[in-house]
Amino acid sequence: MNAAYIEKQVSQLKKNILMQLHHRTLLQFTGQPVVEDSQLLYLLLPKINGEHWSARHEKAASAVAMINAALHEHEKIDEQDATSKSQQLTVLAGDYYSGMYYITLASISDIPLIRALSEAVVEISECKTALYEPEKRDVKEWFEILQVIETKTIEQFLKRFDFDVYIDIACQGLVLTRFKHELQQYQELHQNTHVKRVLEQQKEYAGLSYEQILQYQISDLSSNLIRSIKSSPFLLDEVKTIMLQHIESDMSEHQTMREG
Repeated sequence: MNAAYIEKQVSQLKKNILMQLHHRTLLQFTGQPVVEDSQLLYLLLPKINGEHWSARHEKAASAVAMINAALHEHEKIDEQDATSKSQQLTVLAGDYYSGMYYITLASISDIPLIRALSEAVVEISECKTALYEPEKRDVKEWFEILQVIETKTIEQFLKRFDFDVYIDIACQGLVLTRFKHELQQYQELHQNTHVKRVLEQQKEYAGLSYEQILQYQISDLSSNLIRSIKSSPFLLDEVKTIMLQHIESDMSEHQTMREG
C-alpha cells in the first residue's frame, strides 16, 4: 500500500458520487457539487485499514457524502438575494442532492442509518444557527460546535458500522481540515466568516490577528493528530506512515508560509 493507492480509493469514490449527482442544469448554474477529499478519506479509512468493506458500506459512504454536499449547497444561500435565479437553483441543488442521498440509502434499506443521519443533520443545523447568535461562549464550546458541524454525519456512519475506533482520529482530522480551509479563504479572499467573528471575541486570543489564531490552531491540531496516529493500536503501520507524511507535509507548508 502507498499514497497512490489511498488517492485512487478516494478518487474513485468521488467520481462515482459525482456521476450520481450529475445534473446538467445544476452543473451549469451552481457548479460541481462539493465532495471533499478529506471527508471521503475518513469515510474510507476503515476500508483502507483492512476492515471488512462491502457494497453496502460503499453505498452508505456515498450517501453521507451526498448529504454533506446538500448541506454545503444550502449554506451558500444568500438571505439578501434569495429570490435570484442562481440562488433558487442553489436551493434546488441542495434539495436534489438530498433526494439522491435518500434514494441511495433506500437501496440498502438501512433505516437505523437514515434515522441517525437525520438526527445528525438536525444537530448540524442547530450548531450552524449558533454561529449567528450573539450568545457568549468559551473556546471549548465553540470547538464542540465546529466539531459537530464538520464531523457528525461521518461519526454516525462510523458508529452504524461498528467502526467506532476511527471516530476520534476522523474528528481531529476533519476539524483540522476546516481550520486549514478557513486560513486559505482568509488569505486569498479576506472573508469575514462567522467563525472569524466568534474566535476573535475570545479573550484567549486577545492581541492576535485572525491569521495568527488559525495558524496556532492548525499547529496544535496537527500535533495532536500526529500523536493520535502514532499511538493508535489499530492503524496498520503503512497507513500510519502515509497519513503522517501527509500531515507533516502540510505542516511544513504552513511553516514556510508563516516564515515568508
